[in-house]
Amino acid sequence: MCKAMPGGWSAMAAAMGLSLPNLENRVYNRRNQAMDVHEALQLQEFSGTALFAEAVAQVSGGVFIPMPAMGKIDQSEIGQIYMELVEEVGKLAREWREATRDGEVDPKERQRLEEVHAAICTKVTQMNHLTFEVFCKDAKQ
Repeated sequence: MCKAMPGGWSAMAAAMGLSLPNLENRVYNRRNQAMDVHEALQLQEFSGTALFAEAVAQVSGGVFIPMPAMGKIDQSEIGQIYMELVEEVGKLAREWREATRDGEVDPKERQRLEEVHAAICTKVTQMNHLTFEVFCKDAKQ
């Protein structure tokens, strides 16, 4: 996240109100210093990334799925995401068939299957989120 911030590590240290060595010590857990969750979230916000959320999801056995930016949404946008989802499911069927053809899934095949899995999860979550925003009378349901 520090590299993603304009100005890199030095700019991130300044934004966090830390010296560069102090930031490095926290990030790398040196000299009895550690980064707490609130600081990691602040790094994420300053960097404009979702890297911390993605890391937490991954070590928890899940996937981080960003929600689409809300603006004026109509049914055609939801329909577009639905069609992309259908395409991903078709891709999963093809990848699965190819990966299991020889009775063994190698690391590259596993990676491709996991990528399609993540894409499908993302599309389903986004589609539901948009559907609820557009069609639920109380969007907080």
